[in-house]
Amino acid sequence: MNPSLFINLVASFFSLVVGKVNEKFNGEKEKQKYLYKDMLTEDYSADLHWGSTTLNHSIVAADVVSTNSPLPLKSRDSIGNATGKIPKMGIKYRKDEEDILQLNIMVSTNTPQAVVAAKILDDVPRCVEGLEIRKEVLFEQALSTGYALAGADDNVGTAIRVSYGYKEENKFKAIAAAWTSTSTAPSPQDDLRQLFDKADADGNAINHVYISKKYFNIFRKSAQGKQLYAHFKDIVVTKDSVLPIPSVNLFKEALEDEYGATFHIIDSKFKAEAVDGTKNTITPWAEGNIIGTPSDKVGRLVYSTLAEEISPVEGVTYQKVGSHMLISKYSKNDPQEEFTAGQAMCIPVIDDADCIYMLTANEKAV
Repeated sequence: MNPSLFINLVASFFSLVVGKVNEKFNGEKEKQKYLYKDMLTEDYSADLHWGSTTLNHSIVAADVVSTNSPLPLKSRDSIGNATGKIPKMGIKYRKDEEDILQLNIMVSTNTPQAVVAAKILDDVPRCVEGLEIRKEVLFEQALSTGYALAGADDNVGTAIRVSYGYKEENKFKAIAAAWTSTSTAPSPQDDLRQLFDKADADGNAINHVYISKKYFNIFRKSAQGKQLYAHFKDIVVTKDSVLPIPSVNLFKEALEDEYGATFHIIDSKFKAEAVDGTKNTITPWAEGNIIGTPSDKVGRLVYSTLAEEISPVEGVTYQKVGSHMLISKYSKNDPQEEFTAGQAMCIPVIDDADCIYMLTANEKAV
């Protein structure tokens, strides 16, 4: 690898551009876009492995015993472990000879340096956003299903599958009918109540519920949804009542009043490039799954040190974005090409899977 063909401009402006990109992706506006930024805390791993320890937090009441009596022996809580190796993710953009020729013309015609530098470094935010999207895709998959999967359809490279150990006894399905827009008699209020009843029996609390926009709207437009809202607003309901469909915000208020939890509506869509170069839209949240959690903090983004941080390649210019993303600039000859690359070694980890409850609303219980 060779230094950037515009090394002087890269040296002058690279850190400034990376600083602006870092500021953007850690700003309040972007925090609303990426769930993982709000729901995970960063955690460094020196041995390139992640680990998730889940503890069955069952606390039993102490027995009342008479003086001089032996204390009754209780069973210990069970501890389960999930662990694995932290994967590497990366993305790269190329400027070909025609792009380089245009940049050289800009330089030779005394175009302001800042303008030329912006063109040279315009792939930096694309690299950062590509890494951010991959982290978010993995996290939404993980939270909505209990496992994260990067496969051949939307990922160039090694496929990975990570399971976080969601308990089978904490997974439920629709009681009367699967929730669909054409279903005549779903019972979404009863279905969701299963999660809260099980959490209560386990001594846990569901304080946050995550639901896709589609299934939130199915609930909102269902007979039980409209009745729930009517009761929330003290609307008198008779057999002949024609109940209105509540607005999104008002129905969200009704749900939060009914269940005592904050409801979060998920409607994420991202672009990914397949092996053949075609761009596909990814909807990482498992649309029919509704997830209940005790907290809006559910785990960690575990990251480690990249090889090029320890042993940088000669001629390559590097800049760090945040704690774990590394952006690099370099060139190659025959033909002339200028590259911008981004890489990170990290993975979202869901902790305390024992306290997470799932309703698969698009499937009916047998």
